[in-house]
Amino acid sequence: MTDYYAELIEKREQLLPIILDSGVSTELERRGAKMRNGQWSGCVAIDDYEKLVETHIAYIEAGADIITVNSYASSRLMLGPAGLDNEVQQINRLNISAAIEARQKTRATVSVAGSISHALPFTDGVEGAKQQPDISPEELSDCYSEMISIFENEGVDLILLEMMSIPARMTPLFRCANKSSLPIWCGLSAKRETPTAPLTSWHDTSVLFEDIVIKACHYDFDAIGIMHTSVDAIEAALIAIKSHFSGMLMAYPDSGYFVAPNWQFEDIIEPQVLLEYARGWQKNGCSIFGGCCGLGPEHTTALSELKSGYPPSL
Repeated sequence: MTDYYAELIEKREQLLPIILDSGVSTELERRGAKMRNGQWSGCVAIDDYEKLVETHIAYIEAGADIITVNSYASSRLMLGPAGLDNEVQQINRLNISAAIEARQKTRATVSVAGSISHALPFTDGVEGAKQQPDISPEELSDCYSEMISIFENEGVDLILLEMMSIPARMTPLFRCANKSSLPIWCGLSAKRETPTAPLTSWHDTSVLFEDIVIKACHYDFDAIGIMHTSVDAIEAALIAIKSHFSGMLMAYPDSGYFVAPNWQFEDIIEPQVLLEYARGWQKNGCSIFGGCCGLGPEHTTALSELKSGYPPSL
């Protein structure tokens, strides 16, 4: 356990809420960084490194306790098909370096979370949930293990599994992650077709969300939460997780929608509205709060207000 992560755990023991940053890739896009076709934000570290550092600094200054490495879209699964096999190690080292540089420049004590997903290359103009090419468990495991090794060797404080919702892809990742020396936080994604419909996997509506929760609970994760999910489905997802998991709960919704390779910044939730939702999640036991795609530093600033009045009087 790094000193930075130990400080996070100390905050939790003091009943303080933990603030995760908001969307890194979409904030990079909003600031003018190039989104590369099927690789989305996966190459920003070599295309516009300073903008990446600047984005992390913005989240630190907004009050984040954790900043997320821009590695969601930079595994070999994403970069290999674009002919970037030889760039995977360099890109991810730069991704981590940018986050650590932002921490050093601000003299903050934030933790750095290495993001890893089971995403495969996007098809331009195709909405994200429809992209599910087949890939072998062996190749998945090799790519996941490579990312985890980079995180362990380059100084991140924890690993954040993001947008877990396809059982065939997430199970090999769970197995690889549980072999890591780093703490693991698991972010699941869900959707529901109507306000009264059951929660399902974000990618596959034939898979019940609770089944994904149960699968995640078979592994040793410090935190499990709901992310990249509509704000109005977060509470139900947290209830489902809480019924099977006794560790730290996290919530970081998205807002808007994705048409590859660009995020559509439409009907973005207002920061103060997000804060009011988060207060409700807090009352129901959630302790880690952030934003995903479409949300920016202004949302992090609002969520930081959750720290007011904490720890509560005994």
